Amino acid sequence: MKILQVSHRVPFPLNEGGTIGIYNYTRGFAEAGHEVTLVALNGIKHNIDMHAAKTELKKYCRPFIFDINTNIKPFDAFFNLFSKESYNVIRFFSKKFELFLMHLLKSEKFDIIQVEGTFVAMYYDVLSKYSHSPIILRQHNVEYQIWERLALNEKNPLKKWYLKLLSNRLKNFESEYNNKFDAIVPVTQDDAELFKNIGHNRPVFVSPAGIDIKYWKPSQSENPFHIFHLGSLEWAPNREAILWFIKEVWPLILAIDKRFVLFVAGKNMPTDMKKMKIENVIMVGEVKDGAEFISDKAITVVPLLSGSGIRLKILEAMSASKLVISTTIGAQGIAYQNGKDILIADSPADFASLFKSISENQETFNKVKLNGYALIHTFYSNDAVVGRLLDFYTTLLKV
Repeated sequence: MKILQVSHRVPFPLNEGGTIGIYNYTRGFAEAGHEVTLVALNGIKHNIDMHAAKTELKKYCRPFIFDINTNIKPFDAFFNLFSKESYNVIRFFSKKFELFLMHLLKSEKFDIIQVEGTFVAMYYDVLSKYSHSPIILRQHNVEYQIWERLALNEKNPLKKWYLKLLSNRLKNFESEYNNKFDAIVPVTQDDAELFKNIGHNRPVFVSPAGIDIKYWKPSQSENPFHIFHLGSLEWAPNREAILWFIKEVWPLILAIDKRFVLFVAGKNMPTDMKKMKIENVIMVGEVKDGAEFISDKAITVVPLLSGSGIRLKILEAMSASKLVISTTIGAQGIAYQNGKDILIADSPADFASLFKSISENQETFNKVKLNGYALIHTFYSNDAVVGRLLDFYTTLLKV
């Protein structure tokens, strides 16, 4: 097949879940023998090495990349209050990008067009005008739910009002655009149900993020008391999660056993987080090699209070045979069994209880790590995930 991917971001470097999720499909399609063209927006705030990105992507696709300034502009944000448009979405509109898609589709025919998420869903209009091929919306998250949860957790009344406004407008946008596509591909069944609840009635195929099991693999030496959190810190739910964990949970863990040490890593760590001085907490910031960073650590915590989609950080940690302790929200969409594959904690007391047990008997949780590792290999390896999605696309082409 000839596959066109339309993305709101350049899927390289592989330093956060959204980027990795897109890259793994690009690579998976190519390794399965298909011809891939990637047309991507490049938010200038990401400041990526374009030469390195294109060099890597050319191994698997024909990349076309367009710079765009998606930074929040106070003046634009203020006047957007008097419209009904989603400010989250319209920041990703580029006339140059739209015109390129038009010319590309006039000159070439693609079998499948895969649109990567809500922020490029608006380009459906130009895609459908110049192509009769199935156009699929791959939904990485239910975007309105992320902002809805952020609003719920916000204490400042003015911020709460604004976050709720953003959430409502995203919900309206997703309700309108999802039904334009020939099918949507959410990453979790939970997300699929949410889309149905807001009126989606087109075909749905759940396809989780795939994991590179050759990269994320068990290590031979771990410190059983070293804990890590690895995730992009420019994403609000991750910041909210780790700050809550440090404030509400970490003092309880230290009271149990001061051998525990927490390492916090991720791109674009805010300056105020870098400057935090907390006992036995090390603010690492961005790391060049995620697998190397986690290799000597035994436990990951994913204390998300908001968010949507599937957490690649959990799947990657399980593939590396780490013990995963997550909130229910953090683990949503993963086919886990609490106590078998991962451990769930939704309150400071829950976390404290688990870490007390870990402190007293490490061996008790080795089977949980092994079960998580097995789950990844049977269901979430990239080859398996991409293969199932390609089978679905084949059925669409026969309709």
